[in-house]
Amino acid sequence: AALQAGYRKIQVEGDNQIVIRAIQKQIRTPWQIVTILQDIWNLISSCDSISFQHTYREGNVAADWMAKFGCSLRCHSLSIFTSPPCRDFLFLLIDDNLGRTLEKRAT
Repeated sequence: AALQAGYRKIQVEGDNQIVIRAIQKQIRTPWQIVTILQDIWNLISSCDSISFQHTYREGNVAADWMAKFGCSLRCHSLSIFTSPPCRDFLFLLIDDNLGRTLEKRAT
């Protein structure tokens, strides 16, 4: 979506460290995601600048909420929102913008 919108300098954060390291070619690619990674590498070749960074799920609550929300949709195409889909999400965005994140809980 970012590339289609014309963005060429992109920062990607993800909570799956294995996937992030595989995209960065720091580890041997798990066979289950080889074709997905090849698609990612093809897409990012048109970027001027792109970085991939691991973040804990608790530190990226807004993205975690959107992923769960996306899984709940019965639509199988890209959904673009011009405003937050609900009030709860708006508050998550505000907290994220202000740098308020949940601390990683020790187990």
